[in-house]
Amino acid sequence: MGRNYGFMTVLAGLSALAVIAVAAVMRYPNTSDVTAVITAAGTVIGTVVGAFFGVNAASAGRVKAEESRDQATAALVKVASEADKGSDVAKAAMEGVN
Repeated sequence: MGRNYGFMTVLAGLSALAVIAVAAVMRYPNTSDVTAVITAAGTVIGTVVGAFFGVNAASAGRVKAEESRDQATAALVKVASEADKGSDVAKAAMEGVN
């Protein structure tokens, strides 16, 4: 992801939960009914927001791992190109690149 939408995701989740809480207080006279509605909505919203952050963290980790792999491959290619063609180092580096 190019931009970090974490703050907006949390803000949207809390706003939705606040709207649901106000609607539940106005709709249901019993506090147990209001609590049940808010709990159910909070569970769903919390799950969705948590999934967003999990996917975002996994994506960032994948990008970092790919960058590290590319750097290691570039270093291996450099070693292979600078070693003598018939040497064991060059053979091992070429096997690692392929």
